[in-house]
Amino acid sequence: MASFTTRRCVVPVVFALALAFAGTAAAQERGIGKACPETGDTAPQLAMNIDSAAPILAGTRVKLTASGKSSTGDALEYMWHADRGRIFGRGASVEFDTTGLGPGNYDVVVLGRGHKCGTARLVKTIEIVGCPPGIQLTASNTQVNAGEVVTVSASGVPEGFGLRWSTTEGRLTETGGGVTIDTAGIAADSITVSAASTDVANCTSQLTIAVVKPPVALPDILTFPMAGGRLNNANKAVLDDVTIRGAQDVGSRIVITGKSTAKERAGLAKLRAENARNYLVSEKGVDPSRIEIRTQERTATEGGIEIAVVPPGATLP
Repeated sequence: MASFTTRRCVVPVVFALALAFAGTAAAQERGIGKACPETGDTAPQLAMNIDSAAPILAGTRVKLTASGKSSTGDALEYMWHADRGRIFGRGASVEFDTTGLGPGNYDVVVLGRGHKCGTARLVKTIEIVGCPPGIQLTASNTQVNAGEVVTVSASGVPEGFGLRWSTTEGRLTETGGGVTIDTAGIAADSITVSAASTDVANCTSQLTIAVVKPPVALPDILTFPMAGGRLNNANKAVLDDVTIRGAQDVGSRIVITGKSTAKERAGLAKLRAENARNYLVSEKGVDPSRIEIRTQERTATEGGIEIAVVPPGATLP
């Protein structure tokens, strides 16, 4: 509770100022909106209370309450004013909105007037600071497996202090007390989550979360030599094994590489690969879109077929 010495409303200049202020739209909106003749009665006692611990964070609203009585015991009418920031409400209790204000000191003025026009003016200086000193981000887990959802929340943030969330990767969804981040499909080994003030410049807190990727599967490679271009029963048995392995993961690719040596005729490597593909498609029902053909025409050390079953996430040179 803060109070200041008041003065008698007997000087015409004071009444002229009060009447001029009272006649504005801002004055009418905030409490004193009628003309008041000079009466010379005693100015009321006036006090103002700030319902917040000092200092106050930029971007928040502060409740201000005025109190006092006229010399005759009547309740007062109140008018509020601030050169910076905004006043919301009217009467004895209002809110001072600090949105957009930088750190510093700001004056809020309240004018109290009794029934017989005795008037008192009180100025309260409010200190505004920037970033909350105790703001901190915490996660449900700081190391997650790729594909998991992690929850991040902020502590040390006063009520009404707005935050803007972001993440370097992952799908972010805001919740009541923070955010959730879906790590499915991310490429990085870690993500950085940030919470920045919507009102205070350079007020940001960050948290890094490690993302553990599953081990990359290696291609399963089978080879068999061939004397010519036709498949024999031994070759078909190997291809039957390929069919079984490929069926274990329908997302895998099958890469067939036909090989021929320098002593063999041109086109033989391609013929071997095509015969192997045709067998898998027509005899074993493998989807042809899963099959890729490669050739090593007359450059291999041994003629035949090399087949790689490549699971999702694996690469084949």
